Amino acid sequence: MKKANYYFTLCLVLFTTVFSFLNMFQIVKISSQVIQIVLTNLLPSLLPFMILISLCLSLGLFQMLSYFIQFLFSPLFHLTPHMSSLYFVSFFCGYPTNAKMLRESYELGYITLQQLQHLLSIASFSSLSFIFVSLKLPFRDALLIYISHILPSIIKALFYDDHYQWMTFHDTIQPILHPHMRFVEALKKSITSSLTAFIFILGYMLVFQFIGYSLQSVIHNEFLLSILKGFLEFSSGAIQLLQYHNMLVYPFVSFYLSFSGLSVLMQVDNILDGIPYSFKKYFLSRFFHGICSFLLCFILQYLTYR
Repeated sequence: MKKANYYFTLCLVLFTTVFSFLNMFQIVKISSQVIQIVLTNLLPSLLPFMILISLCLSLGLFQMLSYFIQFLFSPLFHLTPHMSSLYFVSFFCGYPTNAKMLRESYELGYITLQQLQHLLSIASFSSLSFIFVSLKLPFRDALLIYISHILPSIIKALFYDDHYQWMTFHDTIQPILHPHMRFVEALKKSITSSLTAFIFILGYMLVFQFIGYSLQSVIHNEFLLSILKGFLEFSSGAIQLLQYHNMLVYPFVSFYLSFSGLSVLMQVDNILDGIPYSFKKYFLSRFFHGICSFLLCFILQYLTYR
């Protein structure tokens, strides 16, 4: 599967290069729009969380959250204390920040590869700001989409069965008293890794926006084109789709949020580079989550607005 991802990335690079030379002026316009989205929406909402979470992990402060959240999440979802805190934070931080904190937790020895794979299948959510602010929907509609987005993950998490041990307070303070690295070193690492993650975000957003634009010459149905764009890059596809009045709009937006789009999947794969996780399992879990969110949103929408 890793080899398939490599060849897929090569094809993307080749396509983007050829397309850029043939559509130079449009490329400049699309690049400007994507950079504006990153600077005005993603950078202020994601970057601080990335840096702070990474810093807390390196300095052992994340263990304080693990200690308190374990009393609710560990018996409910059968997760270790640290897995419980990662799952809890993923509801708020959005992707691909979730993948970044999973990688760092794995590298620090807080979770195993099997635990990382499980968290990839359940701890993948869109940021709250995108759902309740960027989509610009009435609160009730945004809440309906949000419930459809997170509920399948919670249900799946409830059926996970694994052994866990309670974290003692002594276990909690040891990483704080003896951190993995000094503060300056941890801060430098947090900023560097977070900026690197944003390079992946910007790069893949640009590539998939170019692909979305190229589809306009083949697909002339604007509604269908918006649906396909959501599969490629969830944020722009979801926003464009909301311009239409159709019973399938909200379910598709819910699907995009849970599936996360090919752009985010490739971002996560690059962030987890070097870790022997299964991309195939990750992809299938995201697709299954998306299908469940689509169906749930369709049913809730029918019951709410009939």
